[in-house]
Amino acid sequence: MAEPALEQPDAAPAGHRNGRLSWLVLFLVATASISLAAVHLPPRVKMLGLFAIGHGLLAGWIAAWLTSAFNLPAGKATWSGVVVFVVILGGQIGMAVESHRLDRAAAERAIAANPKRVAILRMLESSNFPDDPKSKQLAEDARRTIGARGFADYLQFRVSALGIQSRPLAATIWIFEIGLGSLAGIWIFGRLTARRMPIAGRTASRAATALQAGQSGAGLSSATRLEAGVPPAKLEE
Repeated sequence: MAEPALEQPDAAPAGHRNGRLSWLVLFLVATASISLAAVHLPPRVKMLGLFAIGHGLLAGWIAAWLTSAFNLPAGKATWSGVVVFVVILGGQIGMAVESHRLDRAAAERAIAANPKRVAILRMLESSNFPDDPKSKQLAEDARRTIGARGFADYLQFRVSALGIQSRPLAATIWIFEIGLGSLAGIWIFGRLTARRMPIAGRTASRAATALQAGQSGAGLSSATRLEAGVPPAKLEE
């Protein structure tokens, strides 16, 4: 009598959906934590370019470890890769924003300790400069001189040791830097998840193959039958 056809499981079981949600939440928390901690590392550790790559590699490793811990299937590699890239990119941007906030707070404390700088800053804030590029540039230069830096000025300050004075060029370098760090995270995530494909998933696949082929054992080795949970075929008398 023919065996009944093997029923295919749901494409997205509830357990896997819950696992992906837990994976995403923990990955977001972990990436935010390491990004916040990285901001407070000594300046000598924050090497231009290399620091972003190191951050991306660490975040990508965490994503791969969580994938293995929740035993998630490898069938959603593209979706997971996009999520990993976006989360790591957000962490890199968050590091820059938080670093600028700390730099600005330090500059404001330095300005507050100098009455002359305070008077100049108040004069700049209360003055109505002509609406022309030259006047605006003079006001911005005066703010930077007394230590009041905007985000673009902070990005230029990061690369000032290289002799770069152009703010657009500094912003381009930063964008390239965080993109490279995010790509490094995807690379290590892909490498690790490819190596850590759950054993249970491979066993289930082999079991499904064995059942679909019929439990007669045709074309299946004894080792494959035992691993798949199919009883060994009886020898004919």
